[in-house]
Amino acid sequence: MLNFQDEDLIPFTLNGGVVVPLIQMTGEDLPDTEVRVGDESYTYERSYNVKGYSAVMPRRVRELMSEGKKPLVIERPTRYYLYVST
Repeated sequence: MLNFQDEDLIPFTLNGGVVVPLIQMTGEDLPDTEVRVGDESYTYERSYNVKGYSAVMPRRVRELMSEGKKPLVIERPTRYYLYVST
């Protein structure tokens, strides 16, 4: 499990104005299926291509938020990895 601190988060605004926390991992190994930010645990849900994510990811993030879940996005050079609080 990868561990991060709240200071590692940056705001990421999706189409439609939804803001989610983002961690940039552009020069590191692939993220694990589970990550922790402070005391909060997240589990991998799926990834999206950096080019073209705007058609699908914002809708899924809104669905998760309406279910009371917290999304987290990890940015890699060509993909966004979506995680959900557990």
